Amino acid sequence: MDEVFAGVPRVSGKVSGCSRCYSEAELELFGGDPALVPDRLVVSFATDATDHWSEDQYGLIWRGLAPRILRLLDPDPDERVLRGLSFARFSTWPEEEQAAVRHEVREIVTRAFTTWDHPFPLEELLCAVAYVDGELAPWLGYLDTLGADADAPIALLAEQWASELPKGTLLQWRLHDEDSTEPIRDWLYSDALHDRLKRMGD
Repeated sequence: MDEVFAGVPRVSGKVSGCSRCYSEAELELFGGDPALVPDRLVVSFATDATDHWSEDQYGLIWRGLAPRILRLLDPDPDERVLRGLSFARFSTWPEEEQAAVRHEVREIVTRAFTTWDHPFPLEELLCAVAYVDGELAPWLGYLDTLGADADAPIALLAEQWASELPKGTLLQWRLHDEDSTEPIRDWLYSDALHDRLKRMGD
């Protein structure tokens, strides 16, 4: 990851950001070497509202900080961390950078669903990584490719969602303008999940 993004051009100098949220010195840090940006500012940038930033500069800043932003997802995910990808014009990034992001995100999801033991951070992580494609379904499909060591965490998540679905509480969990209920319902009733749970019960 670090090598792939090492050559991202820098904004150079103070960036156009929210002067209420950031000092001039902090805005200058965002325009320089990404390695010199303090961790707290990386978190703030990744979770900040995108309208606090210049659209022309935002993508360069995000790309420069990409390896560090992605590391925020593990082990304590926040669904806001990747929400700026669309504003950063992720689909226009060099193919090598897009591939590196997708690879790293898949690795994080794989680790989470083979080691974590509580449904809430798993749900939060999926909500975050859904911003990579702008939809949740591809990442639910990715869960179906994981091996037996992911059975227990996936079953925990499925149980959590199955209990929330009749209550309508999933309607409050949205990605952009997409209602997350439909892809979750489809996944809960999918053959892939049924086969996994059946195998666990055998």
